[in-house]
Amino acid sequence: MDFERFLSTIRRHAQLSESEEMKLCSLLSIKTLKRKELLVRAGDDGRHEYFVNKGCLRTYYVDEKGVEHNTYFAIEGYWVSDIYSRTFNAPALCNIVALEDCELVHISNMALECFLKDVPGLERFFRISYQNSLATIHLKQIQLLSMSGCERYNYFRTKYPELDMRIPQKHIASYLGFTPEFFNTVRSKAIRANSGKVPRLL
Repeated sequence: MDFERFLSTIRRHAQLSESEEMKLCSLLSIKTLKRKELLVRAGDDGRHEYFVNKGCLRTYYVDEKGVEHNTYFAIEGYWVSDIYSRTFNAPALCNIVALEDCELVHISNMALECFLKDVPGLERFFRISYQNSLATIHLKQIQLLSMSGCERYNYFRTKYPELDMRIPQKHIASYLGFTPEFFNTVRSKAIRANSGKVPRLL
């Protein structure tokens, strides 16, 4: 099974011995999804962690009016899970669906927690990963309060150029908090301006 991309990502922030890597790999499995197939359904057991070897997924929740709101996208090298379910051992709040055919590295939350107890060095990797995720969420909140629509879209295009190319525009609009009509207006202005500059944040 192909765990090399997974291990390379781990090695960026954690040093595991060969035997520890072998033990970790023994807890992993490969899961494949077809385009439009659900990985996690809201209300189900979401206590699993997935690493994207190939493909693209989106995380979204559905409000009481039946409207979908995108909260996260994951492509190769990204992690994806329902963090609420994993943290509180509760049913998943969100749905996670494949936007493309996907190959994922899977580990259950229970197996991961047991491994972290035996190999504390790996906790550094996940601490940094969660810190980065929290910082990204915090930045998005600031953007909603301080940036214009064009600035937010330009930031997204510059920060995540591959996502902008691979994800349907309607899903990007939802992620940025735009209606489809407003997104079309913003996108047209951004393309005309062709600034591509990342706004500075204080």
